[in-house]
Amino acid sequence: MKNLILISVFLLFSYVNPVNAGKPNIPKGINKDTFCDLEREKFGHVIILLDLTTDLDSARKEFIKDQVFSEEFYLKYDPFTKFSYFLINHKKYTENKFLFSKCRPKNGSSKSKKEKATIFENSKVLSSYFKRFSLAADKKYEEIFSTNKDAPYSYIYETIAYIFQNPKSDFTSEQPYRELIIVSDLMQNTTRLSFYNACSANSNQAKCPTFSDFMKNLSDKDYLLATSPNGKGINLQMIYLNYRKETNKEIDVSLKNLWKNYFKGQKFNVKKIISQLDIEN
Repeated sequence: MKNLILISVFLLFSYVNPVNAGKPNIPKGINKDTFCDLEREKFGHVIILLDLTTDLDSARKEFIKDQVFSEEFYLKYDPFTKFSYFLINHKKYTENKFLFSKCRPKNGSSKSKKEKATIFENSKVLSSYFKRFSLAADKKYEEIFSTNKDAPYSYIYETIAYIFQNPKSDFTSEQPYRELIIVSDLMQNTTRLSFYNACSANSNQAKCPTFSDFMKNLSDKDYLLATSPNGKGINLQMIYLNYRKETNKEIDVSLKNLWKNYFKGQKFNVKKIISQLDIEN
């Protein structure tokens, strides 16, 4: 009788074990093909804005890869989190579309309760699915940075506002967790809204005003006030790309503070600003 029970248990686990099925055990509410949270109840959305309007050499590209395309980056967030990339480049922001936009599976690591295989899963199967996700991200990274065209303007602010206005962004308050990551030299420069001019970037005394002073001197306040997104409940990171051909070192702190105070005024939770180390050319 005891042997019969053991055989029955063995057969049960053989039937449900993904070693045979070759697939992860998908939690309730998660799409089995995309690994995305269908109900938007547990897992969130991380959007990464990549500013390509300035020349990016190999060292800066590698810095960006480490920050927002590495396995270490994805593993900072819960499994089944959605990651989407959006470009700031030579195109009009309305012409760009979300790139990649995938939800990551568990990686099968026994070191993390959230990542490790359940009794009905196999860690090697989970690891292979995570590697597939990571390789797809690497491919998209290579595609994004394979070409770079000059841009007459730098629509950083407008792209951010567009993300919140566009219903296809999947970035509404329905999401249980939202985070916006901006990878940029932060030098907003358009006819209507120019930090380049406000900070006198071409001057030897280049320095950005405080955000309150910037607003006092802004001729089109209504435009900014009417289009600014509400950042309540949204975490925000800025990954600042130093670029000495356009700015000098005196402008760095004031430029970052200008953006930081703007975002705080819009109720964003500014988590941190990561500054790239200087690279001598």
